[in-house]
Amino acid sequence: MAERTFKKTRPATLPCVILRPSIIAAAIKEPMPGWTDTLSAAGGLSLAGGIGILNYVYGSMSNIADIVPVDYVSNTILVSTALCADKPGLTIVHASTSH
Repeated sequence: MAERTFKKTRPATLPCVILRPSIIAAAIKEPMPGWTDTLSAAGGLSLAGGIGILNYVYGSMSNIADIVPVDYVSNTILVSTALCADKPGLTIVHASTSH
């Protein structure tokens, strides 16, 4: 509802990007491997696995865990902002690992 309201009320010539990430996890490379600033969602799962508290996560092979590293999301923000800076209108970008 917020995106629809934003689309209706913003000036038509204003370039805007909405980024929709999936579940955000610890970093792959930047600022360092395994970095996270929160223990919510996949951050806590990454930390528990990294320090050895959690050894197994039960699931099904047919399930898709759509988890994306935080450095990929931040890079997607930078790139999508640069690419859409001169395009008037609203662009919606998804940052996820599955289609």
